[in-house]
Parts: sequence; structure tokens; C-alpha cells
Amino acid sequence: MESNMFGKLQQQFLCCYPVNKMAWSTLQLPLELDAQRALIAATCAHPLNQRYPVRRSYQEAFVKRLMHVLKDHEELHDDIYDSLCGQLAKATINESAGDSSPAYAYKHYVLQPHEQITLRESNSFVSEGTTGLCTWEAALALADYLLEHRNLLQDKNVLELGAGAGLLGILLKQKSLQLPVQQVLITDGSEACVQLMRDNIAFNFPESDDVGKPQCAQLRWNQISEFPWTEYPSPDLLLAADVIYDDTQFSALLKALDYIYELRGNRCEMLLASTVRNVDTLHNFMQQLEEHHYQVTPCANVSACASHFCRDHTAAVQIVCIKR
Repeated sequence: MESNMFGKLQQQFLCCYPVNKMAWSTLQLPLELDAQRALIAATCAHPLNQRYPVRRSYQEAFVKRLMHVLKDHEELHDDIYDSLCGQLAKATINESAGDSSPAYAYKHYVLQPHEQITLRESNSFVSEGTTGLCTWEAALALADYLLEHRNLLQDKNVLELGAGAGLLGILLKQKSLQLPVQQVLITDGSEACVQLMRDNIAFNFPESDDVGKPQCAQLRWNQISEFPWTEYPSPDLLLAADVIYDDTQFSALLKALDYIYELRGNRCEMLLASTVRNVDTLHNFMQQLEEHHYQVTPCANVSACASHFCRDHTAAVQIVCIKR
């Protein structure tokens, strides 16, 4: 992906970063017509978005915000109007045909020039009985943490619990990043999530063999002993992001952790990232970890200036290391 004068806005647009928090201040106003055209070419008309579009509602919100930023300009480029009219026309056509908004759209996480992770994700926070069909803030924070602490991955077999759309597992096996990880297995209890992970793995690793890409499987925490453990390498490092927002799942998760740690003779550790939505819920789970004889150590978050992802750093995320 070629660098350009609108690189930050392009990166934010492709991963659906909140429109009201985008780097609009990087625009050198007033923006000449050629620059306006170049901005649309870098975002709405970008080849990735044309082929694998982000949410229609997001594109519409982006163009409207851009028009507001340029409200004092005497003239706006036709490409800006065309981008907005195109999204409104699609919505009108779908409504006329009795179709609702598409259930899925894409996000593109740009890691470096010519390298990105593309994920197909649900347009709804809750879909098919699960919240795992889209990427949450804690997964991005944990991805940043792993990229800044590559030594934690050295020769490790990784198991992710509640992997959702599969961002972390796909990141770990990106050839261009050359992370020192061994086998990566990403799991979820939802059949819909597992199918989505398979699709996203196939999309991001079209030519890789099994060693060069993550594996995925369905793993229900309350049926942990029934999982075919002998078919996969023994895990050294467990990962999980945004899996403890529901205290009704604590018991099943703790039993799953107990089983895996005992299976490994306690020779493994876990990195758990959680968005701090409810302090009491988070504290409750940490207390239960201690009751199950785990040692919990807080980990420092990656700063905004060192982040590899466009993510909302105002959202509090707690990362802890769990050992026994």
C-alpha cells in the first residue's frame, strides 16, 4: 500500500476508526480540489474498500464528517458528493427491495506498507447469539502488547480462547512480521465464530500450508475435557481478549483454565486483556483467579505513540499475566 499525504486518515478509515476521533487535524486546510480528490481516492475509493467494503453506514458517516470539515470551502470535489450519493443510493435500493443492511462487512488493519490484515466481521454487536463476530478493543490492545514484547512468543505454541473473528491468531502468523511463534490454535465456543475464523484465515493465507497459518477449532469451556487435545501441540501461552464481561461464564472459564494448566503441569501462562466496562465484574474475576491459586500480574499497556493499530486509547483496557 503506497504511502500518501493522507496515510493516517486512510489507516483509520479502512479499520472503521470512530469518525469523530479521526485525525482530521492533519488536513492542511483549505484543501484544494486535487487534494480533496486524493483524499477520497485514499479512503472511499481505495482499491481495498472498493473490493472488500467497510460498513456502508460508516462510509456515509465519514463523508458527512468530511463535508462538515470542509464546510467553509467554496467548492467541493464531485468525488465527495459521488461517494455520499453512492452510499445513499445503495441504501435506497436495498430498502426498495425489502433488504436490510448487509449482515457482514470488512475491516482492514494496516500493519505496514503493503501489509494488512483483512477481516470479515458482523455489522451487529450481537449476532447469531454471540458477540464474537467482530473485533473488540481489548484484542487490539493485546495485539499491540504482543508486537512490543515479541520475546513472550519465542518458540511458544499459542492457544487463544474466545478468538472471535480471529485477529490475534492471524496477526501472529503474518509472515512479514516474522514473530518467533510456533503453532497457533484459535478457538471459540460459537460455531458461527469458528466458521468466520476459517473464512478469515483462508482470506489472509491463501497460499500458506498448515504450518504457515493458524489453525482453528470449536472449544466450549464447559466441555473442555472433550476437546481432542492430542490432535494439537500442547499450549505454552494462552491468550484471551474481552472474555470476562459476563460473570455467568466465570465458572466455565475457570474450569477450562484449571483443566489446561493441569494438562500442562502448570508449565504455561496466560495473557488476558479486558476492556474495563464494570470494575466490580473485573475485580470479581481477579478474586476468583486467586481463589483458584493463580498469580495475577498487571502488564503495562502500549502507549498511543507506539501503537501499531488505530485504536481508541481512551477506552481503558487491562492486560494481566496469569501463572500458577
